[in-house]
Amino acid sequence: MQNFYQTCAQAIHKSRITDKMVTDHKKIDRLQFDDHLIWIKRSEATRSNIFHKMFYRLSRLKVLIPVEHKTAHQSLEFEVSKLKSLAAIDVPVPRVVGHDTQFLFLKDTGTDLRQYLKNNELSQTHKEKTIIQALMVLCQIHNSGNYHAGAQIKNYTISEQGISAIDFEDSFANCYSLEDIQFRDFFLFLFSLTTISNDVIYQEAIDVYLSKTGNENIKVRLKKIARTTIPLLKTIEFLSNSKHLHLGHDVMGAYTLLSFLAGI
Repeated sequence: MQNFYQTCAQAIHKSRITDKMVTDHKKIDRLQFDDHLIWIKRSEATRSNIFHKMFYRLSRLKVLIPVEHKTAHQSLEFEVSKLKSLAAIDVPVPRVVGHDTQFLFLKDTGTDLRQYLKNNELSQTHKEKTIIQALMVLCQIHNSGNYHAGAQIKNYTISEQGISAIDFEDSFANCYSLEDIQFRDFFLFLFSLTTISNDVIYQEAIDVYLSKTGNENIKVRLKKIARTTIPLLKTIEFLSNSKHLHLGHDVMGAYTLLSFLAGI
């Protein structure tokens, strides 16, 4: 296997694909090597913008914990280390084929899960079953004492082998507890479902997460954040009744989720 990785990394360098990515300002591209599809990911600095940080300082909502500021190289080193440590404990993540100072080479893990779930030909039952399978991967990450940091449904892939989690470049300052970061993960996972499923999935997801992680405090924290945002809910409800104002899917999705959480 090591020889495969070395040969594949050499083929990537010979192809000059990374040079073209720099020229074209591309963050990600792919290369077919033998029977394998390899993704080439260009690392970028990680940071939360100033408005995100300000809103977190004002609200202290744990779901808004800002990510750690890292250079592109620090981001690459962090993701390589995280992917290798998760793979070592059999969490389904992309295998690291290799990397240099700017680029990460990863084995393909399938189709973008968010796009897959938007297929109107899929039954609601199948969608819900698939969402729970993705949640099980997040539970596995949390049970191992880790976090995802980008737990939204867009950061999972699906193939014949199952569902994998992707994109692990984000991290957090040491002042934030693992419990708070994992809560942020789970809330973001729930929130990311608002445009691809109905609110029936929320209760099932909460029940599965609770049973698989044993985190009995999760319901209390979810209900608390809903109570904290009651003024926001009332504002959205008022604005949604206006004939002259169209609220986006994200805003209405937040309203649906928070309304549900307020009632659990």
